[in-house]
Amino acid sequence: MKTIIKCIFFICFANILVLGQDEKEKNNLLSLTNLGAPSINVTIGGDFIITGSFPALINERVDQYVTRVYFQASTITKLEELPEEFRRNRELYEHDFALRDITLKRTDGTEQKLDLAKFRISGDFKYNPFLKNDDVIIFPRLNPENNFIFVSGAINRPGKIQFVEGDKLQDVIFLSQGLNPAYEGVDTIIISRLSYDGNNEEKLFFHINENPSLKRGDRIIFSATEPRREDFKILIYGEVSKPGFIPITKNNTTLLEVIKKAGGFRDNADLKRAELIRGISAFVPLMISENFEELLMRRMANITDEDSLTFLIDNRLRFSRANAALDFAKLFDDKSMESNFIVRDGDVIHIPEQINLVYVYGQVNNPGYVNFKEGADVNYYINNAGGTGATAKDEIYLIHGKTRSWTLIEDNIAYVIEAGDFIWIPKQIPRTFEYYMSLSTTLAGIIGSIATVILLIVNITK
Repeated sequence: MKTIIKCIFFICFANILVLGQDEKEKNNLLSLTNLGAPSINVTIGGDFIITGSFPALINERVDQYVTRVYFQASTITKLEELPEEFRRNRELYEHDFALRDITLKRTDGTEQKLDLAKFRISGDFKYNPFLKNDDVIIFPRLNPENNFIFVSGAINRPGKIQFVEGDKLQDVIFLSQGLNPAYEGVDTIIISRLSYDGNNEEKLFFHINENPSLKRGDRIIFSATEPRREDFKILIYGEVSKPGFIPITKNNTTLLEVIKKAGGFRDNADLKRAELIRGISAFVPLMISENFEELLMRRMANITDEDSLTFLIDNRLRFSRANAALDFAKLFDDKSMESNFIVRDGDVIHIPEQINLVYVYGQVNNPGYVNFKEGADVNYYINNAGGTGATAKDEIYLIHGKTRSWTLIEDNIAYVIEAGDFIWIPKQIPRTFEYYMSLSTTLAGIIGSIATVILLIVNITK
């Protein structure tokens, strides 16, 4: 019993030491004792991560002090221990505390409104003064859901801005870091202002140089046609003179122009196996995921269960890699579809090297590459691969190199075999006596069940 009491006492004493150490660490982080510099006392109040009186350096400005205290407090405070408002603001807003409409109270009774957002953009210290002993900093409640102005369009920094009474259009332009120089002809702004109940909208139009007063909840659109000077390009590699990225227009560059920019084909280019690969199908919007696309395709399908797996494979291939059905050998025919085919940003063109080989594998004695011979039949390639093995099945498949489509070779039919194709001979699976006995037993059971049903039906009808 004494041993148990000693253990309990030891555990409680250890917890007290740990809690004391945590409190000591917290106090050290919020103090300046380790810096060895003269300090003053400053109080933080309002909607901040931590409130109270903490030391500040004698030559410290408001922004430096606030940033340091916030960082130290957030370092020693677990996320779940933060006020709910701060946890929510981490997701809704750029900062966890207000940068604007901050009140600085001096001991002489004077008050000053601070705007740290403007200071961080302009570097003007009138928004960020030095601290004095016994200053009080009061933070307003941050309310990004209601106390905001939303900025969009031809502006450098679109998004929500904390609203302060007295804000005007030029203040918002300044806080958004000015107009985006990529846009041309920006001269009109539109203010969308909702009624108190949110059901009615008033649209106000102003010239960019005007400076009307704003209201809480205004949505400001800097109206301009979006520039489309983007880095449109495709990648071409393989047997061309200048492989790499080729710059193109948005919707007006043909495949033939791309090949010419790449210096044309090399002599050993295999145009029959050349491909244009499009990352995502042109029929699939970029915001639709693969799973959602599959649901859309299957919503009204009436295919059987047996066909479902095949459709799933085909649909995933279509989503992830859409190949254009092009014959690169027809590229220099001005009237062909290939010469007028419009390429798109992100396309990849692969021009493989002529290999002049056919790969034979499966149940052959010497699987591997066989030299391509124009007009040769399947027996030529099988014989050059050592002939079929003893366990070869009586089936031969021709797999086309470019499309990977399969063809079952039948007697008395001529098949065109091209360089890069595959020939596969499947294996005849050996069957033991036990296998056939098991199969016979199963069949006998089925036949017996059918005979019993028939006898029952006959007896009932008599």
